[in-house]
Amino acid sequence: MQFFKALLPDNSLLQLDDYALDLEAHHLTINVSSAQAIAQCPLCGGFTQRIHSRYERTLADLPCVEFSLTLILQVCKFFCPNAACHRRIFTERIPTVAMPWARKTTRLMQRLTSVALALGGAAGARLSKHIGLTCCGSTLLNQLEKLPLPQFEIPKILGVDDFAFRKGHHYGTILVNLETHQPIALLPDRKAETLTVWLQDHPGVEVLSRDRSKTYKRAMNEGAPDALQVADRFHLVKNLSETLEKALSGYQSELITLERQLMASDISCPETVLVPTKSTATAAAQQQTQTTHQKRVQQQKTIKDLTKQRWSQQAIAQELGISIRTVQRYLNLRDLPETPTRRPTLNRSLLDPYKPQILSWWNSGITRPMVLMTLLEKQGYTGSQRTLTRYISRLREAQGLPPSRVQITQPLPKVMDPQLPPLTARRLAYLIVQSPENRDLKEAERLERLVKQHDALAAMIDLADDFLQMVRHRQPDALDNWLLKVLTGPFKAFQSFGNGLIEDYAAVKAGLTLEVSNGPVEGLNNRLKMLKRQMYGRASLGLLTKRFIAAA
Repeated sequence: MQFFKALLPDNSLLQLDDYALDLEAHHLTINVSSAQAIAQCPLCGGFTQRIHSRYERTLADLPCVEFSLTLILQVCKFFCPNAACHRRIFTERIPTVAMPWARKTTRLMQRLTSVALALGGAAGARLSKHIGLTCCGSTLLNQLEKLPLPQFEIPKILGVDDFAFRKGHHYGTILVNLETHQPIALLPDRKAETLTVWLQDHPGVEVLSRDRSKTYKRAMNEGAPDALQVADRFHLVKNLSETLEKALSGYQSELITLERQLMASDISCPETVLVPTKSTATAAAQQQTQTTHQKRVQQQKTIKDLTKQRWSQQAIAQELGISIRTVQRYLNLRDLPETPTRRPTLNRSLLDPYKPQILSWWNSGITRPMVLMTLLEKQGYTGSQRTLTRYISRLREAQGLPPSRVQITQPLPKVMDPQLPPLTARRLAYLIVQSPENRDLKEAERLERLVKQHDALAAMIDLADDFLQMVRHRQPDALDNWLLKVLTGPFKAFQSFGNGLIEDYAAVKAGLTLEVSNGPVEGLNNRLKMLKRQMYGRASLGLLTKRFIAAA
């Protein structure tokens, strides 16, 4: 009896009457009764000993080893001693055992709440089944909805960022205490008015960390005008990378020339030949690409001609049926070439991871497609033989062999396929903002060749390096000189970036001075994305807030 008594939720308020053990069903039933002699009316608070009647409550409880546990609890109904009270008869409350009208004990509901906070509905229900807490996903989510949000103190340093309910359509705002790295609120949108109201309702924030969003800047100016705004350094570097990508997009032909030079330099001996690059797109797709590019070329020429005729950008946009931003972008770009400069082999193939092994076999004399296919399948290749055959035709072309089988008497040159990623504007921008110690030898060589061969690109890289030096080593005093150099320089993309920094000068200066960072906010934003995807279509703001904040 002592063992079964120890299983009760509250020994001080419950009295063990009987128990029944069903070995076949692995079920334990314990009959208990309330030991309370005095009860308090839940409406008026009066105490009484007058019992009206008794009844039984059936409560599911935590499992014991592999046995499910049910409590048959006998409780009393009492007469309210207050004649003026509307509740003439009430049932005694035992909150440490079960809440009113509940079918589960308090400790079982607490365990289910913990599972729901950690895993949500569907995943939580699957785990609950394995640990003996049988319930459905809706029960777990309903329990989450009843859970109150924890109270929080107004933070001195607040981090603000947006998150996507549905990317490209609906966004919200996440607020994080940067002193404790704890999330404190999720706002239903990223409008300035919503954040302004929250800041006005929670005065006392001294430092506000954000990205370069003008919407959040306006909200902070209105909601907390005395707080110091800090532009996050990660977003400053991100803005620089975007600026570089815009500026470099006009130098595609130079980048392709450099890429060919690098591929040629990889040939260590004259007897080695490179595999020619061929587009993996169909002829129809290539024709569509060419048509689209010609349309862009003609559109840019029209925009520049109308600009010379003193047309306003708004008038040009209305005439051509495009946005003003598109007009501005075409004006800032160099003249587009007549043919697309985009690399035609950007598409990837299932064969790519196996190409070094194929080249090794090919150069050793294994050239039959069926034999190569058999070897590849043993290596895990799941593509078609047609894909392999197309690649073999490129190898034969590199060696100067005809497509048909002929008897070869002279020694053939070795074939090499460097498999370098294409040197696009985006990749080069990422390479420039990357820390020098993180670049490999090939990447460092690319930058070195650019600096030596193209003065304009070298000047662009120098500007980017100076800005990165200023951000990474916290040199706020160098900001003014850098802005002066950019605004008087020849690069329109950098001029636009510099004008944006001037508009946000105080926050940028604070970001280069203070230790405050929005990094914890970005990390919690990633966790929020995981929770949102885990809950699929049921990730409404209320449930998402409970799982995100209450479990933190």
